Amino acid sequence: MSDRKLPRLLQTPAVLLLLVWMLIPLGMTLYFSFIRYVLNSLRRPEWTSPSLSNWRGFGNYEFVLKSKDFVLAIQNSLFIVCSILFLTVILGILIAVLINKTFPGQGIVRVLLISPFFVMPAVNAVLWINMILDPVLGLQGIAVAGINDILDGLRQMPLLGGFSSLWPEFEPISFRATQTSAIAVIMMVTWQWTPFAVLIFMTSLQSEDQQQKEAAILDGAGTWSQFRFLTLPHLGRPIAIVVMIQAIFHLSLYAEIEIVSRGNGNKNLPYLIGEFANNNIGAASATGIFAVILANIVAIFLLRMVGKTLME
Repeated sequence: MSDRKLPRLLQTPAVLLLLVWMLIPLGMTLYFSFIRYVLNSLRRPEWTSPSLSNWRGFGNYEFVLKSKDFVLAIQNSLFIVCSILFLTVILGILIAVLINKTFPGQGIVRVLLISPFFVMPAVNAVLWINMILDPVLGLQGIAVAGINDILDGLRQMPLLGGFSSLWPEFEPISFRATQTSAIAVIMMVTWQWTPFAVLIFMTSLQSEDQQQKEAAILDGAGTWSQFRFLTLPHLGRPIAIVVMIQAIFHLSLYAEIEIVSRGNGNKNLPYLIGEFANNNIGAASATGIFAVILANIVAIFLLRMVGKTLME
Protein backbone atom coordinates (compact mmCIF):
# COMPACT_ATOMS: atom_id res chain seq x y z
CA MET A 1 0.00 0.00 0.00
CA SER A 2 1.39 3.39 -1.02
CA ASP A 3 2.24 6.08 1.49
CA ARG A 4 -0.51 8.26 0.01
CA LYS A 5 -3.32 5.71 0.33
CA LEU A 6 -2.70 4.75 3.96
CA PRO A 7 -3.49 8.19 5.48
CA ARG A 8 -6.66 8.42 3.37
CA LEU A 9 -7.73 4.94 4.45
CA LEU A 10 -7.22 5.83 8.11
CA GLN A 11 -9.23 9.03 7.68
CA THR A 12 -12.14 7.31 5.94
CA PRO A 13 -14.10 6.23 9.09
CA ALA A 14 -13.99 9.73 10.56
CA VAL A 15 -15.02 11.32 7.25
CA LEU A 16 -17.90 8.86 6.79
CA LEU A 17 -19.10 9.42 10.36
CA LEU A 18 -18.97 13.19 9.85
CA LEU A 19 -20.93 12.90 6.59
CA VAL A 20 -23.60 10.77 8.24
CA TRP A 21 -23.71 13.16 11.20
CA MET A 22 -24.42 16.09 8.85
CA LEU A 23 -26.39 14.54 6.00
CA ILE A 24 -29.03 12.66 8.02
CA PRO A 25 -30.36 15.75 9.89
CA LEU A 26 -30.16 17.83 6.71
CA GLY A 27 -31.98 15.14 4.73
CA MET A 28 -34.74 14.86 7.34
CA THR A 29 -35.12 18.64 7.41
CA LEU A 30 -35.45 18.72 3.62
CA TYR A 31 -38.00 15.91 3.70
CA PHE A 32 -40.11 17.58 6.41
CA SER A 33 -40.00 20.89 4.53
CA PHE A 34 -41.86 19.34 1.57
CA ILE A 35 -44.68 17.64 3.51
CA ARG A 36 -47.55 18.69 5.74
CA TYR A 37 -46.41 17.79 9.24
CA VAL A 38 -48.48 19.41 12.00
CA LEU A 39 -48.19 18.04 15.53
CA ASN A 40 -51.64 19.11 16.68
CA SER A 41 -54.18 19.03 13.84
CA LEU A 42 -57.69 18.03 14.94
CA ARG A 43 -59.13 18.81 11.51
CA ARG A 44 -56.65 16.63 9.61
CA PRO A 45 -55.25 13.90 11.91
CA GLU A 46 -53.22 12.39 9.04
CA TRP A 47 -50.97 15.46 9.09
CA THR A 48 -49.71 14.61 12.58
CA SER A 49 -47.33 11.95 11.21
CA PRO A 50 -44.51 12.51 8.68
CA SER A 51 -45.91 10.60 5.71
CA LEU A 52 -45.08 10.95 2.02
CA SER A 53 -48.82 11.00 1.32
CA ASN A 54 -48.88 14.47 2.92
CA TRP A 55 -46.67 15.86 0.16
CA ARG A 56 -46.99 19.64 -0.13
CA GLY A 57 -44.17 20.58 -2.47
CA PHE A 58 -43.01 24.17 -2.00
CA GLY A 59 -46.12 25.07 0.00
CA ASN A 60 -44.21 25.31 3.29
CA TYR A 61 -41.66 27.62 1.71
CA GLU A 62 -44.43 29.81 0.32
CA PHE A 63 -46.09 29.86 3.75
CA VAL A 64 -42.84 30.96 5.41
CA LEU A 65 -42.14 33.63 2.79
CA LYS A 66 -45.61 35.11 3.32
CA SER A 67 -45.22 35.05 7.10
CA LYS A 68 -45.25 38.55 8.59
CA ASP A 69 -42.16 37.80 10.71
CA PHE A 70 -39.90 36.27 8.04
CA VAL A 71 -38.44 39.49 6.62
CA LEU A 72 -38.12 40.90 10.15
CA ALA A 73 -36.25 37.77 11.25
CA ILE A 74 -33.73 38.06 8.39
CA GLN A 75 -33.22 41.79 8.94
CA ASN A 76 -32.85 41.32 12.68
CA SER A 77 -30.42 38.42 12.24
CA LEU A 78 -28.16 40.47 9.97
CA PHE A 79 -28.45 43.60 12.14
CA ILE A 80 -27.53 41.75 15.34
CA VAL A 81 -24.66 39.80 13.76
CA CYS A 82 -23.12 42.79 11.97
CA SER A 83 -23.40 45.01 15.06
CA ILE A 84 -21.79 42.41 17.32
CA LEU A 85 -18.97 41.78 14.85
CA PHE A 86 -18.24 45.50 14.49
CA LEU A 87 -18.20 46.13 18.25
CA THR A 88 -16.21 43.03 19.22
CA VAL A 89 -13.52 43.68 16.60
CA ILE A 90 -13.12 47.37 17.55
CA LEU A 91 -13.16 46.73 21.31
CA GLY A 92 -11.00 43.62 20.95
CA ILE A 93 -8.28 45.51 19.08
CA LEU A 94 -8.29 48.43 21.51
CA ILE A 95 -8.18 46.24 24.63
CA ALA A 96 -5.56 43.90 23.16
CA VAL A 97 -3.25 46.80 22.27
CA LEU A 98 -3.81 48.32 25.72
CA ILE A 99 -2.98 45.20 27.75
CA ASN A 100 -0.15 44.09 25.46
CA LYS A 101 2.16 46.41 27.37
CA THR A 102 3.85 45.23 30.56
CA PHE A 103 2.30 46.53 33.79
CA PRO A 104 1.80 45.27 37.39
CA GLY A 105 -0.98 42.69 37.66
CA GLN A 106 -0.99 41.99 33.92
CA GLY A 107 -1.73 38.29 34.41
CA ILE A 108 -4.73 38.93 36.67
CA VAL A 109 -6.15 41.51 34.25
CA ARG A 110 -5.87 39.07 31.35
CA VAL A 111 -7.68 36.35 33.28
CA LEU A 112 -10.48 38.74 34.27
CA LEU A 113 -10.85 39.93 30.68
CA ILE A 114 -11.19 36.42 29.31
CA SER A 115 -13.58 35.15 32.02
CA PRO A 116 -16.86 36.51 30.46
CA PHE A 117 -16.36 34.18 27.51
CA PHE A 118 -16.94 31.17 29.78
CA VAL A 119 -20.33 32.38 31.04
CA MET A 120 -23.28 30.39 29.67
CA PRO A 121 -25.45 32.39 27.21
CA ALA A 122 -28.63 31.98 29.29
CA VAL A 123 -26.85 33.07 32.48
CA ASN A 124 -25.35 36.02 30.63
CA ALA A 125 -28.78 37.12 29.38
CA VAL A 126 -30.42 36.80 32.82
CA LEU A 127 -27.55 38.72 34.43
CA TRP A 128 -27.73 41.61 31.99
CA ILE A 129 -31.50 42.01 31.65
CA ASN A 130 -32.21 41.75 35.40
CA MET A 131 -29.16 43.06 37.24
CA ILE A 132 -27.79 45.64 34.79
CA LEU A 133 -30.46 46.81 32.33
CA ASP A 134 -33.58 46.58 34.48
CA PRO A 135 -35.14 50.10 34.67
CA VAL A 136 -36.07 49.71 38.36
CA LEU A 137 -33.82 47.25 40.18
CA GLY A 138 -30.88 47.08 37.77
CA LEU A 139 -27.74 49.21 37.70
CA GLN A 140 -29.32 51.30 34.95
CA GLY A 141 -32.33 52.19 37.11
CA ILE A 142 -30.15 52.94 40.14
CA ALA A 143 -27.82 55.14 38.07
CA VAL A 144 -30.70 57.10 36.48
CA ALA A 145 -32.35 57.59 39.90
CA GLY A 146 -29.04 58.83 41.32
CA ILE A 147 -28.57 61.34 38.47
CA ASN A 148 -32.12 62.62 38.96
CA ASP A 149 -31.49 63.05 42.72
CA ILE A 150 -28.34 65.07 41.99
CA LEU A 151 -30.25 67.27 39.53
CA ASP A 152 -33.02 67.81 42.10
CA GLY A 153 -30.43 68.91 44.62
CA LEU A 154 -28.82 71.30 42.14
CA ARG A 155 -32.20 72.81 41.28
CA GLN A 156 -32.65 73.86 44.93
CA MET A 157 -29.33 75.72 45.03
CA PRO A 158 -29.62 79.53 44.75
CA LEU A 159 -27.03 80.08 42.02
CA LEU A 160 -27.18 76.86 40.03
CA GLY A 161 -30.92 76.33 40.37
CA GLY A 162 -31.87 78.26 37.24
CA PHE A 163 -29.25 76.54 35.12
CA SER A 164 -30.09 73.07 36.48
CA SER A 165 -33.79 73.55 35.80
CA LEU A 166 -32.99 73.43 32.08
CA TRP A 167 -32.02 69.78 32.41
CA PRO A 168 -34.98 67.40 32.00
CA GLU A 169 -35.56 64.49 34.33
CA PHE A 170 -34.03 61.34 32.90
CA GLU A 171 -36.14 58.23 32.33
CA PRO A 172 -34.68 54.71 32.41
CA ILE A 173 -34.85 52.68 29.20
CA SER A 174 -36.92 49.51 29.10
CA PHE A 175 -34.74 47.09 27.16
CA ARG A 176 -37.54 44.52 26.95
CA ALA A 177 -39.46 46.84 24.59
CA THR A 178 -39.72 46.18 20.88
CA GLN A 179 -37.44 49.01 19.82
CA THR A 180 -34.62 48.37 22.29
CA SER A 181 -34.56 44.60 22.89
CA ALA A 182 -32.20 44.01 19.94
CA ILE A 183 -29.81 46.59 21.42
CA ALA A 184 -29.87 44.70 24.74
CA VAL A 185 -28.98 41.45 22.92
CA ILE A 186 -26.13 43.20 21.09
CA MET A 187 -24.71 44.60 24.34
CA MET A 188 -24.78 41.31 26.26
CA VAL A 189 -23.36 39.21 23.42
CA THR A 190 -20.66 41.82 22.73
CA TRP A 191 -19.68 41.70 26.42
CA GLN A 192 -19.43 37.91 26.28
CA TRP A 193 -17.56 37.59 22.96
CA THR A 194 -15.16 40.54 23.15
CA PRO A 195 -12.77 38.45 25.34
CA PHE A 196 -12.56 35.90 22.53
CA ALA A 197 -11.44 38.63 20.12
CA VAL A 198 -9.04 40.01 22.74
CA LEU A 199 -7.47 36.59 23.21
CA ILE A 200 -6.92 36.11 19.46
CA PHE A 201 -5.58 39.62 18.90
CA MET A 202 -3.39 39.55 22.00
CA THR A 203 -1.81 36.29 20.86
CA SER A 204 -1.16 37.76 17.43
CA LEU A 205 0.41 40.90 18.89
CA GLN A 206 2.97 38.72 20.67
CA SER A 207 4.43 37.82 17.27
CA GLU A 208 4.55 41.38 15.90
CA ASP A 209 7.94 42.35 14.49
CA GLN A 210 9.48 44.69 17.06
CA GLN A 211 12.38 45.61 14.79
CA GLN A 212 9.97 47.27 12.37
CA LYS A 213 8.47 49.29 15.21
CA GLU A 214 11.92 50.34 16.41
CA ALA A 215 12.84 51.40 12.88
CA ALA A 216 9.57 53.34 12.61
CA ILE A 217 10.30 55.15 15.88
CA LEU A 218 13.77 56.08 14.63
CA ASP A 219 12.18 57.46 11.46
CA GLY A 220 9.92 59.68 13.58
CA ALA A 221 6.66 57.73 13.24
CA GLY A 222 4.12 58.54 15.93
CA THR A 223 1.92 56.15 17.90
CA TRP A 224 -1.00 56.45 15.49
CA SER A 225 1.22 55.87 12.43
CA GLN A 226 2.71 52.76 14.03
CA PHE A 227 -0.74 51.43 14.81
CA ARG A 228 -2.15 52.21 11.36
CA PHE A 229 0.70 51.00 9.17
CA LEU A 230 2.24 48.22 11.29
CA THR A 231 -0.19 46.87 13.90
CA LEU A 232 -3.41 46.87 11.85
CA PRO A 233 -1.89 45.07 8.82
CA HIS A 234 -0.38 42.53 11.21
CA LEU A 235 -3.85 41.90 12.69
CA GLY A 236 -5.50 41.43 9.27
CA ARG A 237 -5.59 37.63 9.40
CA PRO A 238 -6.74 37.39 13.05
CA ILE A 239 -9.52 39.91 12.34
CA ALA A 240 -10.76 37.83 9.40
CA ILE A 241 -10.73 34.63 11.48
CA VAL A 242 -12.55 36.30 14.41
CA VAL A 243 -15.22 37.66 12.06
CA MET A 244 -15.77 34.28 10.41
CA ILE A 245 -15.99 32.26 13.64
CA GLN A 246 -18.23 34.74 15.44
CA ALA A 247 -20.59 35.12 12.47
CA ILE A 248 -21.22 31.36 12.49
CA PHE A 249 -22.10 31.38 16.19
CA HIS A 250 -24.13 34.60 16.21
CA LEU A 251 -26.39 33.51 13.36
CA SER A 252 -27.76 30.87 15.75
CA LEU A 253 -28.52 33.14 18.74
CA TYR A 254 -31.63 32.02 20.60
CA ALA A 255 -31.33 32.05 24.40
CA GLU A 256 -30.63 35.79 24.62
CA ILE A 257 -33.66 36.72 22.50
CA GLU A 258 -35.93 34.34 24.40
CA ILE A 259 -34.91 35.70 27.79
CA VAL A 260 -34.86 39.40 26.85
CA SER A 261 -38.08 39.82 24.87
CA ARG A 262 -39.70 36.44 24.14
CA GLY A 263 -39.38 37.44 20.50
CA ASN A 264 -41.54 40.56 20.88
CA GLY A 265 -40.42 42.49 17.79
CA ASN A 266 -36.94 40.97 18.08
CA LYS A 267 -37.07 37.67 16.22
CA ASN A 268 -34.24 36.13 14.25
CA LEU A 269 -34.35 32.98 12.11
CA PRO A 270 -33.55 30.50 14.93
CA TYR A 271 -36.30 32.04 17.06
CA LEU A 272 -38.76 31.86 14.16
CA ILE A 273 -37.86 28.18 13.71
CA GLY A 274 -38.60 27.61 17.39
CA GLU A 275 -42.02 29.25 17.06
CA PHE A 276 -42.99 27.13 14.07
CA ALA A 277 -41.59 23.98 15.70
CA ASN A 278 -44.16 24.22 18.50
CA ASN A 279 -46.73 22.83 16.06
CA ASN A 280 -45.90 23.20 12.35
CA ILE A 281 -42.80 21.06 11.75
CA GLY A 282 -43.05 21.51 7.99
CA ALA A 283 -42.86 25.30 8.23
CA ALA A 284 -40.09 25.06 10.83
CA SER A 285 -38.08 22.82 8.50
CA ALA A 286 -38.58 25.20 5.57
CA THR A 287 -37.38 28.08 7.76
CA GLY A 288 -34.39 25.96 8.74
CA ILE A 289 -33.49 25.52 5.07
CA PHE A 290 -33.70 29.29 4.61
CA ALA A 291 -31.41 29.68 7.62
CA VAL A 292 -28.92 27.21 6.09
CA ILE A 293 -28.97 29.16 2.84
CA LEU A 294 -28.39 32.45 4.67
CA ALA A 295 -25.57 30.93 6.72
CA ASN A 296 -23.91 29.59 3.56
CA ILE A 297 -24.16 32.97 1.84
CA VAL A 298 -22.53 34.63 4.85
CA ALA A 299 -19.93 31.84 5.06
CA ILE A 300 -19.01 32.14 1.37
CA PHE A 301 -18.60 35.89 1.73
CA LEU A 302 -16.48 35.49 4.87
CA LEU A 303 -14.38 32.69 3.41
CA ARG A 304 -13.63 34.85 0.38
CA MET A 305 -12.66 37.67 2.72
CA VAL A 306 -10.48 35.37 4.84
CA GLY A 307 -8.90 33.83 1.76
CA LYS A 308 -8.10 37.25 0.33
CA THR A 309 -6.60 38.34 3.64
CA LEU A 310 -4.47 35.21 3.95
CA MET A 311 -3.15 35.59 0.41
CA GLU A 312 -1.97 39.17 0.99
